[in-house]
Amino acid sequence: MLSPAKINLGLEIPFRRSDGFHEIKSIFLKISWGDDIEIEPADNGVFELVSVNEIVLEKRKLYDRVSELGDLKKNILYKTFEKARSLFPELPGVRIHLTKRISPAGGLGGGSTNAASLLNFLFSWRSFFTTDEMKLLASEIGSDVPFFLGEGHAFVTGRGELSEEIEIHPGQGILALTPQVMNTAEMYSLLKKPLQEGPSQKNGNTLSENLIFSLKSGDWGSLQGRLWNDFEPVAFQLHPELGVLKDRFLEFGSSYCSLTGSGSSMYGLVQGLEIQEELLQRLRQEFPNLTFVRFNF
Repeated sequence: MLSPAKINLGLEIPFRRSDGFHEIKSIFLKISWGDDIEIEPADNGVFELVSVNEIVLEKRKLYDRVSELGDLKKNILYKTFEKARSLFPELPGVRIHLTKRISPAGGLGGGSTNAASLLNFLFSWRSFFTTDEMKLLASEIGSDVPFFLGEGHAFVTGRGELSEEIEIHPGQGILALTPQVMNTAEMYSLLKKPLQEGPSQKNGNTLSENLIFSLKSGDWGSLQGRLWNDFEPVAFQLHPELGVLKDRFLEFGSSYCSLTGSGSSMYGLVQGLEIQEELLQRLRQEFPNLTFVRFNF
């Protein structure tokens, strides 16, 4: 079963909240690439995890530190299981086989999508959970987890826990799995966003009609300059090579290109399969040491 990665179409960070989080405004897209996860019930309430590491070489050690090869109690799947069992001791144990491809510190939601896959498995015991309990539990595990519980794409606000499904035209793209490691907390601190005590009085948590039309019609070129990622200036200052990579994405045929999340992965959307294949080949030729993958959405 696919545990899909996500990409951000735009990521605005209006302010820092008094609860320690930052307010965000973004469109989350699930893509056709990610981890493979198989889950089955286990006897005696035990938690078993076996993972196969297919992450790009430069980030394997980083993943190992938060996987079963390090301290299992730091693994988000273990913490998700323990949280659910603390609320509902009747839940069965689980045996998980995870093929891990989504790099940590890549802005692709790798931990959150795995947690949501496990919760969806546990939620199949409907007698144990209500919809409100599902959402609350998911938001306590991670801000992005509620999004991954849904089936579609979403407009996401709050600290990431508020999501509203939206219609987006099917499309294609290329994802660059870059080796740079950018700590999420550090990236947020470098934005230097002002503190705001409460939610914004001016409700900007809506999408314009023109933007909604572009998303529904698949006009990716019209998104460039209208949707932006606030982390890009910081990321490009720390790692100028990422700015060069974005320039090449656009030069080689991408209609829209952006860093995803707080980095360091980057993607480009294209208008059709032929352009997707040409973009992939040119990027691989220009950057032979990087890993690029096709994706659909």
